[in-house]
Amino acid sequence: MAVTIVVLSYNRRDALESNLAGLLRMVDENGCELVIVDNASTDGSVEMIRAAATGRTGVTALLNDRNLGVAGGRNAGWRAAGRDFILTIDDDTFVTTEAVGEMLSIMHRRPDMGIITPIILDARTKNKLYDYGEVEFRIGNFQGGCHMLRRSLLETVGYNDEACTFGGEELDLSIRVRAAGSDVVYTPRATVLHDGRVRYGKEGSDRRARWLYNFVRVHHKHFPLAAALPLSLRYLLSHLVAGLRANGLRAVPVLLGSGWRGLRDGRRQHVPVPPQVVRFYTNPTLRPDLGNVPLLHKLRRRVVR
Repeated sequence: MAVTIVVLSYNRRDALESNLAGLLRMVDENGCELVIVDNASTDGSVEMIRAAATGRTGVTALLNDRNLGVAGGRNAGWRAAGRDFILTIDDDTFVTTEAVGEMLSIMHRRPDMGIITPIILDARTKNKLYDYGEVEFRIGNFQGGCHMLRRSLLETVGYNDEACTFGGEELDLSIRVRAAGSDVVYTPRATVLHDGRVRYGKEGSDRRARWLYNFVRVHHKHFPLAAALPLSLRYLLSHLVAGLRANGLRAVPVLLGSGWRGLRDGRRQHVPVPPQVVRFYTNPTLRPDLGNVPLLHKLRRRVVR
């Protein structure tokens, strides 16, 4: 297969170890290239990765001496990729040869497609982590846990925005890909498993604040104020509601501050995209909801249910 699989890991040795056997088998049996990126783990992952890569053709270990974050770690893996197509997965995302082959086949048939993402099931419950239906669907934001892209696309639109310290890098890249005339698509014809975990307490609240900052910044980085402001306000409101439920009133000033800094920094970095891309991202039928669904639409949906 003309595919480089890039797997990013940080301090999740057990998850990566359970994944590596299948990935190495794909290298041996299907000719895939494997790039394992470690973001300066301290749990024994480095030694395990080094041992897995030593003496093996088609396996590269990138052992970073500091945590580059999700965006920076993926960028390092993408730069090391030698194949025409790159499949990026988290260390707890489990893929099969069939799923990889199906995504690759679709990309070959659809030269307009820049990024494709499959159905992702929770590894424990087998429930869909999101559901866009039973047909291919143009989406506003691909799933970071598993997606395939064309390596040539990176030469056109650039790599992940490394200012996205947590969250937002998929949206930012999706917008730039669409602005370049390529498509970002979900396919129900390939399925993978993801064993993510929920973060609680301070870890969860810190991640929520960083997530909000990055999404609001990306809205204002690309869209005119008249479009970005409603998107970011709706997105802020959804996080305020969730933050109140999880962490109480103390979450409010933190999230308001994150939203304001995201708006300020996004306007400073603003590079406009074509009008058709703005229309695409402000369409209330777009999925996933990135702040494009008006509150009234959500209320109506709840009443109908």
